[in-house]
Amino acid sequence: MRQKDTIFWVLDFPEHIIHEMEQSLPRGCRLKKADTVSDINLNESGILNTCVMFLTLGTFKSLKPGEREILQQHHDLQKVFVLDSDEGIQGLDFDQLGSFLDMVRMPLTRDSLAGIKAKADEIQELYTDLHLMAREISLERELLARKNVQLEFLNRILTRSSASLKVVEILKVVREEFAGLVEAKGLAAVFWKKTDVRGVVTAEVYLPKMEPAGLIKSKWIKSLLDMPGRFADVRVRDYQEVVLNCPANRIEDEPVPTRQVVVPLQAGSIFIGAVVIVAEKTLRLGRDQLQIISSASNHLALALRNALKYRNIKNEADFDGLTSVYNRQQFDKRIRIELKRHQRHANPLSLIMLDLDHFKGLNDTYGHIAGDMVLKKIGNLLVETVRESDFPARYGGEEFVALLPETTEDQAWLLAERIRKKISRTVFSYDNNKFNVTASMGVACLTPGPLTPGETLVKQADKALYLAKNSGRNMVCTSADLCLGEAISS
Repeated sequence: MRQKDTIFWVLDFPEHIIHEMEQSLPRGCRLKKADTVSDINLNESGILNTCVMFLTLGTFKSLKPGEREILQQHHDLQKVFVLDSDEGIQGLDFDQLGSFLDMVRMPLTRDSLAGIKAKADEIQELYTDLHLMAREISLERELLARKNVQLEFLNRILTRSSASLKVVEILKVVREEFAGLVEAKGLAAVFWKKTDVRGVVTAEVYLPKMEPAGLIKSKWIKSLLDMPGRFADVRVRDYQEVVLNCPANRIEDEPVPTRQVVVPLQAGSIFIGAVVIVAEKTLRLGRDQLQIISSASNHLALALRNALKYRNIKNEADFDGLTSVYNRQQFDKRIRIELKRHQRHANPLSLIMLDLDHFKGLNDTYGHIAGDMVLKKIGNLLVETVRESDFPARYGGEEFVALLPETTEDQAWLLAERIRKKISRTVFSYDNNKFNVTASMGVACLTPGPLTPGETLVKQADKALYLAKNSGRNMVCTSADLCLGEAISS
């Protein structure tokens, strides 16, 4: 390390005095000459060196206000006033002189200069120590501030993620909170589980809305489906895609590892999924950031596991276990709600009741496993065909229903006919056997009044279904057909 020097600046000194000072300089001192205040350049002196300015009282008094201000701004420059041998200090305005290191009389000897050097070095070391202490305090404050921000982040994400039992809502919280931590622009996620005793693994992939058949989307799905193998050493057999609609959640580029934070979700000893935070640019995370992400991941895993369990339990309560459409209990609840709503607004409410033809014979011929396969397919076909506002459900056995809000009987008949044709054209395959099935359907519609019984719509649709069964099957009958038949028979 280079030895520190003490730099003596002299301002407007005669040449012979400068020469005398050069002859008397103590070891470790250098002399620099300045004709005006603006000539003083402390950067040339070096930041490690002690700087002292020698000037006479006469020179100081002759300085203009602006020059004195410049001199005062040089905080690292210690002033020494040089007095003539017979010059007195009575009547001096010390407030006007400002802070200074010392006053010395001519001539400037080696001993007097050495004393000034020692005093200046001591004060400089004190300044340096104070500066270092201030810097350390500043760094400590900065570190504490960062820790405080990170703890606030952790507290927010723990509190907000615990407040919901909906997977999508928790992922929205993660997206919002991580946006400030790593400047995230997007979020994706994958969850996996074993679905049966054979160990078949299925997954759910959460992505923002993207081009359906785009290459970028395909690469993201592949990247996410690789994670079960990476973390849990399992291979996904099938997956379901879920659109994650979060405000400002966007993924526009293919996966780039250096722009991602992959947060594995481990509940106990079991990995249940992973969340991927996508940043705008290459990430360089500090150790404290990695620690806070690790801490957050532990709680997020528990929150998301609870949300997934709650959803599964709710699905078991709300949906039919075989066909994955709503069950009879949920249908009974929904029809009561829709009847009350349609009573208020006096709008038509329609119901389609569907029964598979000769289903017992199908079970007897191909077996109950084939029958279950047919029921699953019919459930999927029903969900795919009805509108998003409609309510498809399994009514019992081989019977299905679809509740159609604000739909006339003619409109309901058209939808039922479309469903019937789809079913009759579908080729089912089981154990190297191919076969078709047909369905009979009953359609009913009413505009409920204040006193309309809740079971009226179901009874009318059931009667229309009975008519379709007795009229040759594989057809759609409506309550209007039923009324027409009753009128003819009477």
